[in-house]
Amino acid sequence: MPMSHRLIPSVALAFALLLVPAATLAQSGLDVVVSTESSCAVVTFSVDALGGTGSYTLDWAFGDEESAQEAGVEVLPHETSHSYPAQGDYLWSVVVTDLNGLAGSAEGTISLAGPTVTLSSNPFPPLVSLEGGQATVQFTAQVAGGTEPLSYAWDLDGDGSPDAGADPASNTASFTYTTAGKHQATVTVTDGCGFVSSDTLTVLVEDPEAEACHPMAQRIADAVNTLFPNQAEQLYTCEDIFDIFTGGLTGSQLGFGRLWHAYQLALTMEDLSWEEIRDWHLDGNGWGQLVQLDRFAETLGDVGLGELVEMVLNGEASVNDIRTAVRSVVRFEADFGDALARLADGASPGELTRLYRTAQSLEVDPQTLDAYLAAGLTLPEIQHAARLAERTGSDWDTIAEAHGAGASWGEIGQAQRLAGEGGDWQAVLDTGLQEFRAQLREERKEQRAQEQDRVRGQDRQAERDQERNQEREIEGRVSQDQRTAEQLAQQFGVSVDEVMALYEEGCGGDWGCVRASLRQHTPGKPEDKGKDK
Repeated sequence: MPMSHRLIPSVALAFALLLVPAATLAQSGLDVVVSTESSCAVVTFSVDALGGTGSYTLDWAFGDEESAQEAGVEVLPHETSHSYPAQGDYLWSVVVTDLNGLAGSAEGTISLAGPTVTLSSNPFPPLVSLEGGQATVQFTAQVAGGTEPLSYAWDLDGDGSPDAGADPASNTASFTYTTAGKHQATVTVTDGCGFVSSDTLTVLVEDPEAEACHPMAQRIADAVNTLFPNQAEQLYTCEDIFDIFTGGLTGSQLGFGRLWHAYQLALTMEDLSWEEIRDWHLDGNGWGQLVQLDRFAETLGDVGLGELVEMVLNGEASVNDIRTAVRSVVRFEADFGDALARLADGASPGELTRLYRTAQSLEVDPQTLDAYLAAGLTLPEIQHAARLAERTGSDWDTIAEAHGAGASWGEIGQAQRLAGEGGDWQAVLDTGLQEFRAQLREERKEQRAQEQDRVRGQDRQAERDQERNQEREIEGRVSQDQRTAEQLAQQFGVSVDEVMALYEEGCGGDWGCVRASLRQHTPGKPEDKGKDK
């Protein structure tokens, strides 16, 4: 079974090390490489080291309370063998020191596997009755692992010595019991490497003709024996149960009712044995608490009743703590282990509820909130940050971080109002509220000035447009007057200047007056006569 605890350096690195001065090597230490091979209980270690100078000293600790030193080892790699006493895991180590005091070490684990045996019987459980003064039980040894050949030693009468008639090569044996009571049946298996494993069954032989025991004790014994081996640690005689009743466990009488109730609970609590349920009550814990723990285990699904009972018995958690943690699991989908750990650290049920409720409402895990709590924020402050974020459309964690950095809620609210919807209120906080207001006033002042300039420019442009319109209007009127004067001059046989003089001076800009005057002064015009008619 080869095993190395350090990687062998590459050839290039080895060549480079040869070029390094000795003083440098002495500071870096030896690079020790160990491989192992095992044959049954004997393990051979092959040791090599890079960078040292022989001779070497090897100091061994083999992991089985034995150690050794090998001095004067001239050449590496070097092999050392060690014989271990039995199967098992052994942590070994070796320190290699060279001639110049340069040292290095390696360590590892040797696993020597022998057989594992499980003893079963027919009938099983081995609870038999003397019929005709005897009862026979068949036994089978089921072996896993080990090295062939396997040999079996059987002690079925419980006298501590191997039975002479049993076949050492067979994994089956039988024994006929002739006396009532409890008998220990044991099989010991030895494999080809000498590794040994054994298992024992308690055989309960009852005598139907013996003097009757207390009927309730017999009833309890018969009932509990139906739970063996999964929920009863052993087979019980009527006398065993009566001994418990009279004080064999507690020193004072223990009622049959408690023993029977423990059996009844075992029928529904498959994770616990009858003895564990019985002892739970004997330790001063109520049956009601055990029933609660059973319901909690059903609710959790991935945590068994046995685990919950062990937590209570070991003092890791109280029933109340478990109840509170389970409620957190049901209400907030919390992690059961996380809830228990927080309660163990001193959190009250109310604090736990607030933490998980806040985490659920914010859709974050509780560990995220832990970071803010560690930074000095409280859950109410985180909840206030969430409400403020909802009103303003911001991120609650950003608000919480700003508050944690020293900004008050009022300052945060003012910064958000100053920034406006969708604005960078954090930049407002970074600038400072007063400074930002001053900047805002300057910006507004500049905007007003720009607006005034724009309005003045628009006014000036309007005046210029009006003047141009007036000019075009005048030009239009002049042009029209000129055309009218030319028409009238041609009609009445006068000059244009005469017409214009009459229009501007005599008639004050009235063309009707001009036409009337021209008709009066030029009556002989044929066109005028026709018009007069």
